[in-house]
Amino acid sequence: MPGLKELQKNLSASLGEGHLSHAILIEGEKGTGRKELALWLAKAILCKGENRPCGNCSVCRKIESGNHPDVEIYGGEGGARSFHIESIREIKNSLWLAPNESEQRVYILLNAENMTAEAQNALLKSLEEPPAHARFILTCDNIRSLLDTIISRSTVYSLEPPTREECAAAFREKFPEFSEKEAELFAIAYGGNFGAASAGASGGFSEIVFLAAKVPEMLKKGNGYSLAAELAAKCKTKADLSEFLERLLNITGRCGIDRAAGRPVPVRVTPSEAVRTSDIIERGKLALLQNCSLELVESWLCMELSGVFGGNL
Repeated sequence: MPGLKELQKNLSASLGEGHLSHAILIEGEKGTGRKELALWLAKAILCKGENRPCGNCSVCRKIESGNHPDVEIYGGEGGARSFHIESIREIKNSLWLAPNESEQRVYILLNAENMTAEAQNALLKSLEEPPAHARFILTCDNIRSLLDTIISRSTVYSLEPPTREECAAAFREKFPEFSEKEAELFAIAYGGNFGAASAGASGGFSEIVFLAAKVPEMLKKGNGYSLAAELAAKCKTKADLSEFLERLLNITGRCGIDRAAGRPVPVRVTPSEAVRTSDIIERGKLALLQNCSLELVESWLCMELSGVFGGNL
């Protein structure tokens, strides 16, 4: 995951000097590597190799496979208030028990922003007076979603999305089948979020990304009917069309800003075109939320975009 090396270096130094807090709170938007960093830190804490985490010892391998008895993971992909007090009670039941294989036990609480207020309050006592062998690693998208008392008892590390260049380079390394230009488009389409860009490529959204990038040029050449046909062929569900709208928003917005600043852009969009496209996209999203017909929204979208970029619709 790009952009984590400096933070990992700082955490390694704190761990080596014995200054690493018993409670670490990792803040960052989805796709910036929160879970990856949490698992890396758990390995570093428990690793038996010389350069922690070595990645090769039995401890590191067990954590990587999710089988280490002294690393307990809670939370996950649920929505708001899906992280209940029952999970905190499970933690409390094992908190004062001696570790199984290591000298310490690590509790990883993913997406802590989803904890109910009751769960957060129940966690406080464990954060205030934990046993010496206990370590807590929490992840969240924004610390403002947590109680001040949780934040004050943790050391906070904030993850920033990598630069577009870093995202494109990492994307190209992970997906060598894509060209440099295609990697750059993915980086722009997903706002420089490497995790989201990787998920998009793995999830089969490549054609949608590339179609979004073609929209301005297709319409400027009068190929509105071709756009409508491609949109119907590649966005067969409302989820597909929502994905298309998000990628189009990012591509036109970023390229419009860069063009205004005199920077080279892979997609020719003026700032005015970007603003008008943004308004159309927001209305398109609202139409989907209001359960309008997919075919109707797609037809309307092509007609409106033709008014921005020119075209024959």
